[in-house]
Amino acid sequence: MNFVSGFASGFALTTSVLYITVTVHRATRLEQRRQIREQVHQINWLAASAGAYDRRFLPEHKPRNLEDVESSKESEITIKDVLKHRWNQEVGNFARNANGNRWEVVKDAASRGWDDVLRLVKKD
Repeated sequence: MNFVSGFASGFALTTSVLYITVTVHRATRLEQRRQIREQVHQINWLAASAGAYDRRFLPEHKPRNLEDVESSKESEITIKDVLKHRWNQEVGNFARNANGNRWEVVKDAASRGWDDVLRLVKKD
């Protein structure tokens, strides 16, 4: 395995691991945020001052039944949905960049870079 392919594969592995780590961390934070908001809502309902002395002013709170739980599970954000969304964003960005680039400029920059690398290698 030569240097370029070893470097490219190491870079790909490292960026993949970092990307997956960041995505899992973000999904975990989103789930924690959802749970905290739900808990804050329940605490606010329990501590509502309007209903503390007169239960007629107590805010309405419907107990969850099985249908509500099933519908909330369908609306929950899963890691699969987050990964799918991020993948679609990356593909869209890549397509926009590929469509907006002038490939002659990219080819010229790559050839200049290659010439610089050859000059450095032959210098030693």
